[in-house]
Amino acid sequence: MRIDAIQQPTGIEQSTGIDAGREGLQTRPTDLVATPEVSFSDVFGGAIHDAAQAGHVADAKSEALARGTLDDIHGTMIAGKEAEISLHLVGTIRNRLLDAFHELWRTNV
Repeated sequence: MRIDAIQQPTGIEQSTGIDAGREGLQTRPTDLVATPEVSFSDVFGGAIHDAAQAGHVADAKSEALARGTLDDIHGTMIAGKEAEISLHLVGTIRNRLLDAFHELWRTNV
């Protein structure tokens, strides 16, 4: 028994239902769309930018709460936690990248 296939935006057809494991993914070369190349520095720079934006939003909400123009303490706390988590993510990625660099540096050729 097979349920209709779902057409993915990338042109990869994936079947769903009971026979999905047996049929797997079917790719038609004419449906594949070329995607633009994205470098790691673009992705990491975007993460840094998003963390900075989250920090600015959290600061603005904290100042508005302190002035009394905003009474949403839950939203302010959530914005602050989002900024903290974003900054932690950027720091973790940086540390992992430096660890990988140092590991490559120590590798004997």
